[in-house]
Amino acid sequence: MKPKAIVKIAVDAAMTVLFILQMGYHMVDGLAHEWLGVALCLLFILHHALNGGWHRGLLRGKYTPRRVLLTAVDALLTLAMVAIIASSIMVSRYLFRFLDLGMRALGREMHMVSTMWGFVLTGLHLGLHWNMFLGMAKRACKGRAAKTGVFAARICLASAFIFGAYQFIARGLWMELFMLRDFAFLPYGEPPLLFVASYLCILAMWAAVTHYLGKTLRAAGHRGAKKGISQ
Repeated sequence: MKPKAIVKIAVDAAMTVLFILQMGYHMVDGLAHEWLGVALCLLFILHHALNGGWHRGLLRGKYTPRRVLLTAVDALLTLAMVAIIASSIMVSRYLFRFLDLGMRALGREMHMVSTMWGFVLTGLHLGLHWNMFLGMAKRACKGRAAKTGVFAARICLASAFIFGAYQFIARGLWMELFMLRDFAFLPYGEPPLLFVASYLCILAMWAAVTHYLGKTLRAAGHRGAKKGISQ
């Protein structure tokens, strides 16, 4: 694997871990939460710098249904991250307090909804790039081990999907997407490992949605191409 690819994977993994930690901001003090947020934002900028080809290729090539979905998710995720950064500055009590913007109430609402959309879109983004991870796993495992690994991965994904969907609904996180409640749900006293596992499964749930939707769109595109050739 090329060094740049390794760096990309490391950056993406670090962003995912930091995002989950940021969702549990009630488990750390405010200053640590803000520093972790700064780190996440810097990794977000680095992620775009490492994937400059995506920006250059937006106006090139044919837009298949799957590419439309991929571009829409990536564009919305970028907008959500920009909103997260802007609202973080607006509600900052430590690092950016000196700016004194006087927009804390607006920033709090904006931060809650943009953070939840950013988290959901991160899951959708991961799902559309899941084939890359599957490809690495298949290359690492061959023969019977590869088949067993794929089967086990599907079982794990199905279990994570069910648990993630339950957690997403039970925690009322869907309400934060549409600003249907004024305050984020803070499960004080919850074991950190359970919190992390829950949010990992929520990410996996959204990743599964776009992974299989992307596969469906790709298969439909191939059928349409073959039909056009036969005609």
